[in-house]
Amino acid sequence: MLNTTLIFTRVPAQQGGAQQIFGPAGVQVLDFPLQHIGPPPDLARFHAALAVLPQTDLAVPVSPTAVAAVFAALPGPWPSRCAIGVVGDGSLRAVRRALTAQPEDVPWPRLIAPETCEEQGGEGDSEALWRALQLAFAPGPVASFPWAGRHVQIYRGGPGRDLLARKLEDAGAKVKVIEAYSRLAPQYNAQTAAQLQAALGCGGWWLFSSTEAVRNLQSLLAQAAIAPALLQQQRALAIHPRIAQTLRDAGFGRVELTAAPPDAVLSTLRRLSAST
Repeated sequence: MLNTTLIFTRVPAQQGGAQQIFGPAGVQVLDFPLQHIGPPPDLARFHAALAVLPQTDLAVPVSPTAVAAVFAALPGPWPSRCAIGVVGDGSLRAVRRALTAQPEDVPWPRLIAPETCEEQGGEGDSEALWRALQLAFAPGPVASFPWAGRHVQIYRGGPGRDLLARKLEDAGAKVKVIEAYSRLAPQYNAQTAAQLQAALGCGGWWLFSSTEAVRNLQSLLAQAAIAPALLQQQRALAIHPRIAQTLRDAGFGRVELTAAPPDAVLSTLRRLSAST
């Protein structure tokens, strides 16, 4: 038994039955969402994009939250003509769950994911998805612009990395970046202050799946008049090297990488426990 605490900073909808996985292993789950999900800032534009999915060649929901937002708002089943690209294992699993929930006679679209998603269970990134897309799509009608004439939609929440959109546009694709939801920082109030104190005092591991959550934590510390130096006593797990570096820059005393799925996080906790 591990006898430790895992502080979840992601939204509850993304936790994927964490209690059932971690509880039997002796890991207490402490919910402390450091970002909340709101509606798209431009609802009309979001629905207009969904309406033309049948004429779209590729759609990329960049996170499990984007997958949930898109499928929840679809006026019907996902059009089989429109391939779906994903950048991480969590998104891949979310897409498969959503497609499985559709009527059985509805054909699935192509699912395109980096090999790291399916083989290693890790978090893919834009560069890896771009490589997978080049293999999945044959050259277009203009040799120098292999994506010429193809339509792509990228669904996300708020600002993000534009590398994939730039590469697709440079290759000739017509790309639309659509805000499928908004990301909201937690408000500082009595409940949030109590959650913050409980998380800081439990001696467990923080689990971060976004750099924005790290920044929101820093903001809460400032509002609570807690010195950032206190983070030197904290331990964190990050699902991507960029998040890990943000945590180190914020002052976390120990930062380790992990794959995103709950069973992979549990394996990481066991490995770290055995090494101490």
